[in-house]
Amino acid sequence: MTEKKAEAPVQEPAPAPEAAGKIWKLQGKFPALADYLVFFGIFLLAQVVGAVTALLVGCKWPDQTLLASADETVSTAEQVLVGHFNAVSYFVAMALTLVGFLFYRSRRRGPKIIAHFSSRGLNPVLLLWGVVFMLATSVVLEPLLSLLPEVPNAYGRGAWAIVTVVVMAPLFEEVIFRGVLLESTRAKYGVMAAWLVSSAVFGIVHVHPTVAVNAFAIGLVLGFVYMRTDSLWSTIILHAVNNGIAYLALVTGHGNAMLIDLVGSRTLYVLIYIGALAVFAVSGYMMLLALRRLKGEDKNRAAA
Repeated sequence: MTEKKAEAPVQEPAPAPEAAGKIWKLQGKFPALADYLVFFGIFLLAQVVGAVTALLVGCKWPDQTLLASADETVSTAEQVLVGHFNAVSYFVAMALTLVGFLFYRSRRRGPKIIAHFSSRGLNPVLLLWGVVFMLATSVVLEPLLSLLPEVPNAYGRGAWAIVTVVVMAPLFEEVIFRGVLLESTRAKYGVMAAWLVSSAVFGIVHVHPTVAVNAFAIGLVLGFVYMRTDSLWSTIILHAVNNGIAYLALVTGHGNAMLIDLVGSRTLYVLIYIGALAVFAVSGYMMLLALRRLKGEDKNRAAA
């Protein structure tokens, strides 16, 4: 009599994960590398939506022929229209970037903090130091920046351009880069990583090589000031001052002028450069020491 073999139990197929929630589980703890890539994706998509929105509400797409016109009246009028277009496009794009990434971060169960707004941030001495340090940094970087492409006046002219550059840009960019991105990175990777990564991302999104290098350097100063004061108010003010100076230089035709050409004397330029280099070196060293202390404070806070 032959024995009947026992049949293997039939296994039920594992249920497929819900499609809607799958993307939020692809990475490790927020923020992982993929999360920064998602940020860039949100940012780029928001730029497209911003430009389309500006066109839909009646803003005129910049005409490069008119901008390059030899007739100053024609080119200036076109730059005013560029300023209006950029104001609408920028507001929509940055608002979508902020809201979109905050939503994504919440789904990824990232930290809830957006930014700190301590009253200590309005220290006049620290603000003055920040302005001097940023100016010194720009002078020190000048030999490098002179090798890169010239910066076009992509901001336009007029009241809308000023509002975009001096008001909207400092507010949106500080909340996004020194607030959301820096704080998210700091929560997982610590002070130094947050300082470097937020500045690098800030530089990258500016795209133009010359602007990107300068934005990275300025981002390092602003990132330090934010962490040193626990206040976004100070960095918003410093950012506005920096943008105001840059915009004034652009609209007066000195946006791509080298310091040596402005001072008119090589000897005077060398003296100014040495002074700027000294300020840059001393301030940079003090900044690194302060960051090390902040790193230690974060570790002690985490261990408590």
